[in-house]
Amino acid sequence: MLITFLRSDARLACLVLALGCRGPSSPANRSAPAEVDTMAAAPEGGAPTRVEIVDVDLRVFADARIHVLRLAGTASSVRPGQPVPLDDKNGYTIDVDGAETWVGWPDLSAILNEYTFAFDGAPVDDLSIEREEDEDQRDQVELKGDLEGVLGLRFEIEGRPEVTPDGRIRIRTTSVQALDIPVEGLMHALGLDAADLMGNLEDRGLDFEGDDLILDASRAFPPPRMSGKVRSVTVEEGGMSIVIGDPDAAPAAGNANHLWFRGGTIRIGRMTQTDADLRILDADPADRFDFFADSMDQQLAAGYAKMRTDGGLTMHVPDYDDIP
Repeated sequence: MLITFLRSDARLACLVLALGCRGPSSPANRSAPAEVDTMAAAPEGGAPTRVEIVDVDLRVFADARIHVLRLAGTASSVRPGQPVPLDDKNGYTIDVDGAETWVGWPDLSAILNEYTFAFDGAPVDDLSIEREEDEDQRDQVELKGDLEGVLGLRFEIEGRPEVTPDGRIRIRTTSVQALDIPVEGLMHALGLDAADLMGNLEDRGLDFEGDDLILDASRAFPPPRMSGKVRSVTVEEGGMSIVIGDPDAAPAAGNANHLWFRGGTIRIGRMTQTDADLRILDADPADRFDFFADSMDQQLAAGYAKMRTDGGLTMHVPDYDDIP
């Protein structure tokens, strides 16, 4: 979102990104995942696949991660009647019931550069976003970058993140500076016109209202697409906290660090699981679960799997940084 938000093309990568969600660098428990109502078994072939995540750093790129404190939602294939293809990030979507997420400023800057504005003809480059330093403006963010159409001229935008009635993130602009270029509005400062709002910018969930930048978190981050209204956004010292949907619908904090897919039918490579129950647990729950979608094959291979007596599959996986 410029942020928010909950990634990656490696085989099986989507299994993790499906929990992140508008993407663009951030807690530890030892008990097993508790049974919760939102994860009730779904024996019917056409039943939805429930998704749960607790205390996981989801890397969307090698140098960018989104911390998901807790999330609950439903995964659906974009092809009705087909299994949820966890190894095809474009093949399914996530409808988020509730989530609490956090993204650090360096991570958010990387997401903006490597995805949100990473397309041919992008009007800006070399973006960075961080908290405003002035004591009386600590609830604002500062976005800096280069204007591609003006020989790399540096610009700076200051604004206050808010939530729109339809659940998007608005950066309420308080200042736009572009050295000696007259600034008649945010779009003018960025060298944009109305035609630019179609195509790439629209695909990335970017819109403008006057001097305000509006981001749709479901599209501002890499696939899979995630739907859910942003409920609150808070500017903090190290990053931005984002709450999506109803936080009471998310799993309770205190469970083991994990990813959990349950119900419906899922597919990973040549493996199809009906009435699915797949848990991916942190092998070392003393810290956050560091999971990198692009290296999911190697990360899973470094762990081990157990078939439970109820037919479910549990995978114990080390942190990405712990893989040789």
